[in-house]
Amino acid sequence: MTLVERILSGFKIDLFSKVIRNVSGGLLAVVLARLLTPEEYGLLYLSISLFTIITLLGTFGIGGSAARYITEYEERDSKQIRRIIETTAAFLMITLTVVAIALVFSRNILISALGESAIEPLLLIGVIYVVTKGITDSGRRICQGFKQIKWAAYVEIVQALVRLTVAITLAYIGFGAVGALAGYVVASIIGVTLIIVVIGYLYLQSPSGGTIEAGLRRRIAEYALPLAMTSSSDTVIKRVDILLIGVFLNPLAVSFYIVGKQITTVLKSPANSLGFAISPRFSEQIEKGNLEIASRLYAEALTGTVLFYLPAMVGLVIVAEPTLAIVFGPEYVGGTVVLQILTIYLFVQAISYITGGGLNYLGRAKHRAYAKVGIAVGNFGLNLVLIPTIGIIGAAISTAGAYVVYVAYNIYLIHIELEIDWWKILGRTTKIVGITGVMTLIIYPISTNITGPITLIGVVAIGVGVWLAGCLWSGLIELKQILSAVPLPSVLETSR
Repeated sequence: MTLVERILSGFKIDLFSKVIRNVSGGLLAVVLARLLTPEEYGLLYLSISLFTIITLLGTFGIGGSAARYITEYEERDSKQIRRIIETTAAFLMITLTVVAIALVFSRNILISALGESAIEPLLLIGVIYVVTKGITDSGRRICQGFKQIKWAAYVEIVQALVRLTVAITLAYIGFGAVGALAGYVVASIIGVTLIIVVIGYLYLQSPSGGTIEAGLRRRIAEYALPLAMTSSSDTVIKRVDILLIGVFLNPLAVSFYIVGKQITTVLKSPANSLGFAISPRFSEQIEKGNLEIASRLYAEALTGTVLFYLPAMVGLVIVAEPTLAIVFGPEYVGGTVVLQILTIYLFVQAISYITGGGLNYLGRAKHRAYAKVGIAVGNFGLNLVLIPTIGIIGAAISTAGAYVVYVAYNIYLIHIELEIDWWKILGRTTKIVGITGVMTLIIYPISTNITGPITLIGVVAIGVGVWLAGCLWSGLIELKQILSAVPLPSVLETSR
């Protein structure tokens, strides 16, 4: 199987899992917005944001570090793989137990800080969610290290469908936000069961015998630290705004902010999947001495991402208000400006997915970590200033601005590691900007006629049609690339 075929296989199944997860997540968000009051809705996602941050403290980047060393030792000494998995499991048992206990005993402090006594039952249920999510997320990273993208994807698909079904059912029969969160917990329990089976199988398939290499545990822990700093900072950037809105404002404001983020979450799936599938291949090609292939791989992934997300960003700005009104309900149009600002965040985050993961496998995790910690601190400070003064719009500005700076630095790091033809990328980007401009001139005047789902779909379809025609006419994409659904160069098809 060629390099492109291997990446394409992983990309397609992971994209499918992301589509299932985000479509089901989007559907869940829409249905819950109708079943719960805006205050309950905001309280639910406020608690989930808190649990996400706590989970990262409990996993501490160990899954990503294990994935990196599994990839490395597959080529060097495969007998060490079992030792890597054992080290990871022991680490997770200790750290997740500590954060779970801390969450239980600190719940009164959290209730006081958020000023919401109704969040207490959510905090108690969330202890289970934190532990199971931490194990599942780390397990998916280990699967990535083995390049078994499809197994990680299957687990994610099952979780998404169970979460959708159980959360909606419990909320519908009257359990409110607590019932909705219970749906997340049930899905996470099933997910952790499946991921343990998968990792157990990979463990048994790995060569046995031998003791752990001297210093390997230390190197795994050391590399986990910058990954933990990066992922924790990333989550702070993505989630601290929600927590601070809950502290300074109220659950209703949280709900307005969340609906904008829900839409961007659904739209980021293709870039997320491509980054997940392609990241291990950078170091694989570097190890084989194929610097040119690794460089072209990144360049094509970058231009493909810009090709999709720049028009999507502009189009979403144009149809933001009717989209919120039609999808979530007219009571949520208060989040229109937030959604429009967050389209910038969507665009740069898409670029981050295909850049940041590759840097981890190229040994640049420490540099990313330092940058992300700095950006997270800056984002936190901006939120403290802007949320009390201009509300949820301030939170959106802080998040988008912080990510722009961070992704720019990531691109600089990848420029150092690879030999990228930036002039070629600039030429293609110029064409993409032109196509986006034409699309905007056509759909902006007719967007005022959106009155319901049919007219919204019609305007979006016209925009997609103009974009697709422009891409084919300019030669940015070919029909075979559309059919394969991956923006990789034909020159790599013979690479192994």
